[in-house]
Amino acid sequence: MNFEPINLSAYADPVIDELVSGKPNLENSILIDLGQEANGTVLELGCGYGRITIPLAERGIELVGVELCPPSIAAAREKGTGLPIEWVEGDARTFQLNRQFPFIFARGGVFDFMLTRADQEAMLARVREHLSGDGLFAFDICYRHPSRMVDYKEESEWFTMTDTMGRKICFTGVDWYDHDNQLYIQRCWERLGGADGEPLREPWELTLRYNFPQDVETLLHYNGFEVIDRYTDWFGTPPSKEEGTSLFVCKAV
Repeated sequence: MNFEPINLSAYADPVIDELVSGKPNLENSILIDLGQEANGTVLELGCGYGRITIPLAERGIELVGVELCPPSIAAAREKGTGLPIEWVEGDARTFQLNRQFPFIFARGGVFDFMLTRADQEAMLARVREHLSGDGLFAFDICYRHPSRMVDYKEESEWFTMTDTMGRKICFTGVDWYDHDNQLYIQRCWERLGGADGEPLREPWELTLRYNFPQDVETLLHYNGFEVIDRYTDWFGTPPSKEEGTSLFVCKAV
């Protein structure tokens, strides 16, 4: 089966990606508990530049990180030197590692990059193939309340940061929805100095599928998974009706 390419231009510069993302807070995260309880190597899908993979490995957890974006996986290899991590450049829909894992996770809306049902089911099929018999799969989606799904097609300032060279970079952009295909699209300019500054590079575009928790539970059911826990975040907060992260912990059945 052929899949449409995933636009990863937003992650072309892993240095800026890391500055924007900031340091992760893993204290009291269920990721640490699930990783340490796995009793074996853990697989992360969409590991990026190692934002989560590396801190977990520093806590003694052995991992394999799979990432599609070449600059990100290159940065991860460099940053993770000496740690118990195997880095694999691969697509969550098609990767084949010929081994199974007691715990697989995809954090940071990786599942939202699966833009069609075929994409979603391909990713779930790869997870099933690589999940050990009693293993667990945890992933999140970015849940948006329908009342907040408003198009903003006039370029506006999003936020400003200072890069490693001391330059002020202003992020401006537009975003809109394609409701027929259940997509949320962002276009962003990185401008030097301020909102009217010179763009540092061509604008990047990010397209994500917006999913609703009940739809995801149905999809999991018909693709051979049982949801055993649901949370609002990776700290074990109970499910909420408010928009934000919706986290699923599943097992294959």
